[in-house]
Amino acid sequence: MRPVTLDCMNPEAVPRLHGVDGIRLAMAMTDTHQLSVGEGSEAVVVQLPPQARGIFPLIDGRNTVADLAVRLETRGVSASQFESVWRATVAVLAPCGLISISLPTP
Repeated sequence: MRPVTLDCMNPEAVPRLHGVDGIRLAMAMTDTHQLSVGEGSEAVVVQLPPQARGIFPLIDGRNTVADLAVRLETRGVSASQFESVWRATVAVLAPCGLISISLPTP
């Protein structure tokens, strides 16, 4: 896999979480959809879309962005809503080092 920073919506891209699994990340979100990232004086609180909680457990380093979109569509999340939520989630978590997006190598 090679890291990609250009388009998190590439259907073949594979998201990966770093330092935490998706279930724990979802459980760490507050009722107001915030997440504390970092430790001690380095900790910051970030705001996430409410639907991010449902995406995190699906990120396993194997599911592609297309897989995530299809699985959420079965839960009533439209393609346009997924795109909005996914872009916002990656925009918040990537700078914190919690998520990366890679393309499979040919």
